[in-house]
Amino acid sequence: MRARTFALVALLAASPLVAHAQDFKQYASADGKYKVLFPGAVKTETTDVQAGKDTLKLTIDSVELKGDTTFVVSYIDASDEVAKKPAGPRLEKVRDGNKGEKGTVLDDKEITIAVGDEKFSGRDVLIETPTGFIRNRMVIVGKRLYQVVVQGSKEVVTSSSADKFITSFEITK
Repeated sequence: MRARTFALVALLAASPLVAHAQDFKQYASADGKYKVLFPGAVKTETTDVQAGKDTLKLTIDSVELKGDTTFVVSYIDASDEVAKKPAGPRLEKVRDGNKGEKGTVLDDKEITIAVGDEKFSGRDVLIETPTGFIRNRMVIVGKRLYQVVVQGSKEVVTSSSADKFITSFEITK
């Protein structure tokens, strides 16, 4: 019993270190028009998303680590009709969708991201869900919504590794 308890404590204590042990490497997406430091080999997936009468293409670039930790950059281009709407309510809708019915928004800050001389609206959000925590930087640039996400334990999503990943995100042209 004591050995199992010690093993469980050791495992739990090591889980925040999962992201710290990784080598961060520059990743640039020509299609996504961004670059970021990812902590491992990037897997890219695309999927169709039904948005009213429109079918949109969602691209997800991700790295999954042990301990249910995931680093993600996703992007999707809104329809012309949606793109004309103000960024604030659109970002709130994304935040609420990520939170789900049983999640709680722990922190939500409006931010501005500069791309050259232009400035774009964004949000930094921390969400607690029944299965863990989500830290999300989202920004709208023209028609495109970017989400830069770290998902895992609270220790992981608030770690210096999560900071490094999120703050390294840059939109390119």
